[in-house]
Amino acid sequence: MPEIGYDCSFVMHGILTVAALHKAYMIPSERDKYLDLASSHQNTGLEAFRALLHTIDDTNWQNFFCFASLVIFFVASDPVRLDRDKDTSFEHLPDITALFVFVRGIRAILEPYQGRLQKTNFGPMAHGVWIVDPGDPEYKDTSLRHSVLPRDIFEALEYLAAFFKQNLSEGTRDEYATAVMELEKSVYLMAHAGTNVEVGMVMFWPYVISENIMADIQTKNPYAMVLISYFAVLLCVMEPTYWFLRGWSRRTIEIVDARLAGLPVLLEAAKWPKKQISNLGGHYGMGGSLG
Repeated sequence: MPEIGYDCSFVMHGILTVAALHKAYMIPSERDKYLDLASSHQNTGLEAFRALLHTIDDTNWQNFFCFASLVIFFVASDPVRLDRDKDTSFEHLPDITALFVFVRGIRAILEPYQGRLQKTNFGPMAHGVWIVDPGDPEYKDTSLRHSVLPRDIFEALEYLAAFFKQNLSEGTRDEYATAVMELEKSVYLMAHAGTNVEVGMVMFWPYVISENIMADIQTKNPYAMVLISYFAVLLCVMEPTYWFLRGWSRRTIEIVDARLAGLPVLLEAAKWPKKQISNLGGHYGMGGSLG
């Protein structure tokens, strides 16, 4: 990626954005300075990226892939960038839908070139995620013994699928069932990876959920909030390894709690994720228990 950055200014701005974000995270006393620097590089890079996007072709698509991958760092780091001294009310909490929308938008732009990824230096990014084929007989033959995942996660997803089947109308339940199935796919990939989990094992999920599910998430449909709470557990598992994701799981649960207030049946359905995030957060030193 740095090699491409030397020849492509917006990629270099993307690299410098991530570098500044990491500095802001590592040096709290100089946080504001580095966050300003990160925003400056991000804005400059994004301006050039947008101006040239119409020129994407077989010769330069890797430049756009690089920058898009780097921008995901910036968008994903929203909780890290949120100043704890400023307003952290419900209305001002980072919203994971912005991350989902960006991920899906990038997919639409780069999808024609995805098949070529494995033949480039970026091939390991794909291989690192799909370490086992869902069609492989050993796909479901995995143990959580060496995994960072909660031991009862498969039972929890089984419960979630049954909950949606019982409570949703016929026109909706199939799409929610598919979304849970895709979430289970993330879990299997992470289980096979053991402690070497990759971000893409979780972040492919926003790619594959249906437009209707995405619309429900954006409008904070209560059932979609229950679904998102289970996704947040996977984010929580990733947070100790990937600094730029830290804070998403807890903030997502706060949004879920606020949206489901007064809906006891749905709050009960989201009880397991909330407990896991509280336990994992404490274990990894990411704050106290959730209320």
